[in-house]
Amino acid sequence: YNLLLLDPKKKMPVAGMNLLFNRIVDMFPDAPFFYLSTSPWNVESSIRHFIANHGFPEGPLLLRDLDPRPKTFIPSGVQHKLEYAEQLMADFPDMKFILIGDDGQRDPTTYATIARRYPGRVLAIGIRQLSPREVAGNLGTVAGRAVTQPIPVTDVPVFTGTTGSNLMKTMLPFLKQQMDV
Repeated sequence: YNLLLLDPKKKMPVAGMNLLFNRIVDMFPDAPFFYLSTSPWNVESSIRHFIANHGFPEGPLLLRDLDPRPKTFIPSGVQHKLEYAEQLMADFPDMKFILIGDDGQRDPTTYATIARRYPGRVLAIGIRQLSPREVAGNLGTVAGRAVTQPIPVTDVPVFTGTTGSNLMKTMLPFLKQQMDV
């Protein structure tokens, strides 16, 4: 729905997310900021405009390709995110990551999997909780199942909130504490 029907110029960011992202960049100024998305490459320019127009930090886009392998012409979002996470872990072996996603695309489970596969490499997980309206607007149920997910059980701290401001209140004090350790 968002990709095909909404005018890219009318898309609005989730309240406070740009501020949260910029505060994280302020805390870790030398760390790169990656945007790992299940969006396809043909919407790259729209995403870059959105990032610039709404004051999000610059960073490389890791978008989804069509996959020539049999049965995976369009890889699942989970598969795409796990493959890129493995590549980032290999490319930056000494870096710790902060993973931020939402509960509408299996990010809680995907991020918990990444944290288990790479112990000590994920500093924190932030999960934005979709509102009932967002869930309904994204075809919120498929065959009677809700698309949102429960918070994962993991050794890595998981922070939740419906906005960037909500996430900031709990996640940023934790990250600051980690900097002092």
